[in-house]
Amino acid sequence: MAIESPRILDLLRERKLFQDILSCIDVAIAVIDLDYRIMSANRAFCKQAGKQPAAVVGKHCYEIFHHLTHPCHEFNQNSACKRTFETGEPTIFVKTVMDENGVHTHLETKTYAMKDETGNIKSIVEIINDVTEKTDLEAQLRHSLKMEAIGTLAGGIAHDFNNVLSAVIGYGQLALLKMGPDDPQREDIENILEGADRAAQLTKDLLVFSRKQVCEKGPVDINEIIRNVEKFLERVIGDDVIFKIALHNEPIVVLADTHQIEQVMMNMAANARDAMLKGGQFIISSEPIRVKKSFITSHGYGKPGKYALVTISDSGEGMNVETQRKIFDPFFTTKEAGKGTGLGLSVVYGIIKEHEGFINVYSEPGIGTSFKIYLPIISSEAGAGEKAYEEAIPSRGTETILLAEDDATLRGLVTIILENQGYTVIEAADGKEAVRKFMENRDTIDLLLFDLIMPRMNGKEAYDEIKQWRPGLKVIFASGYAPDIVREKMCFETGIVMIAKPIKAYPLLKKVRALLDEGKTSGVILNEY
Repeated sequence: MAIESPRILDLLRERKLFQDILSCIDVAIAVIDLDYRIMSANRAFCKQAGKQPAAVVGKHCYEIFHHLTHPCHEFNQNSACKRTFETGEPTIFVKTVMDENGVHTHLETKTYAMKDETGNIKSIVEIINDVTEKTDLEAQLRHSLKMEAIGTLAGGIAHDFNNVLSAVIGYGQLALLKMGPDDPQREDIENILEGADRAAQLTKDLLVFSRKQVCEKGPVDINEIIRNVEKFLERVIGDDVIFKIALHNEPIVVLADTHQIEQVMMNMAANARDAMLKGGQFIISSEPIRVKKSFITSHGYGKPGKYALVTISDSGEGMNVETQRKIFDPFFTTKEAGKGTGLGLSVVYGIIKEHEGFINVYSEPGIGTSFKIYLPIISSEAGAGEKAYEEAIPSRGTETILLAEDDATLRGLVTIILENQGYTVIEAADGKEAVRKFMENRDTIDLLLFDLIMPRMNGKEAYDEIKQWRPGLKVIFASGYAPDIVREKMCFETGIVMIAKPIKAYPLLKKVRALLDEGKTSGVILNEY
């Protein structure tokens, strides 16, 4: 029997030690020859490939990770191995690969040349890192920064647009005040105001998008919301899809923000359309139900009580179980790059949760999808008193109001509205002019009505300066932004009164009269659109 020399034994020990080290490392490492065959691979490499070592060693690298029959470069793909074989220089590439189940993974591949005694490349060492999480986070960060920039722009547009809408709505309401109930032009003015209200909803869209608007709930009939948005859903869903609604024959009243629920419907319709590229059916139904403890036990969420159940179904491609688990996750999308943000259903989920409801999905591949939305029912008549609120013109006044608004058209409109009710109005075009005119008339001014965003000095700064001279002077701030956002940004004390843009005549007059009659500086937030 041959006796191995000490040198051979040392080499074997070194090789065994080297293999043990490679096996312990959680980074995928392999040695690849000139024919792109894997000569050896550590445990992490085999785990990354999802195969046993026997199924990896001796195979071509492009077979293992890319499921190709020829080298990557022959398919116009970047190949770190080819680059290092040609140049002898270390190479780093990040590639996206798809496993047998269709799951995408981002892999960072680093290659280093191994040379023989003459300096010729005999093989390369390939190191692979899974950077999927890092890549996805970077993409989400870039998307978030882009959305934040667009949101800032949208918020600015909404502010200016609100001023324009305030003028349209205000002058329209003034025209109605001067008309008799049987005036033939009354219907025309009412149609103009209806269009302006829709434009105001667009402004709210921009503010929701820029995260400067909060949820404004009120008693509404869920059936009425669906009927009002039906024609818009028909446009979204397309002509090749059969659209049906099956609503309960009695009103189902919930406490909800009408516009946000409409947004839910629009998002659902858009998703259904994308799932039915060859046509199909899209159905929305509603019914009142009672959620019992057995439902909560089986589903793991919800509270006992009466709910409006809105079921939104399509006959599209459907989803597998794995997709259903992720469907409400932010940035998750099954659409190809550039075709979707992955925000639609996460926004839907957030809106439903904001309304103290819950949503679940039922789907099977090739059959279709049904979303079930549960919203708590309240015992109140939808919109009760809203029209009476607008139609009831407050009593006239004789007080003096200092009005500060940088938009000349809107300033003129508000002046006309107030003067028609008997008030004396002192106008200012910005905060600095408001302070100066206050000092000139400080003994006669009873109320401040200030826009928040103005050049030179904003409404808050002007008010802070004025209240040093008249600490108890009443003030109303006008803004297109949500009161909670304004308070956070402006550091308002509680009790500051606000009215939301676009300004309407009736809510403005009612708030002015109520505050003047209160005899104190505190008040409640009023949001009217």
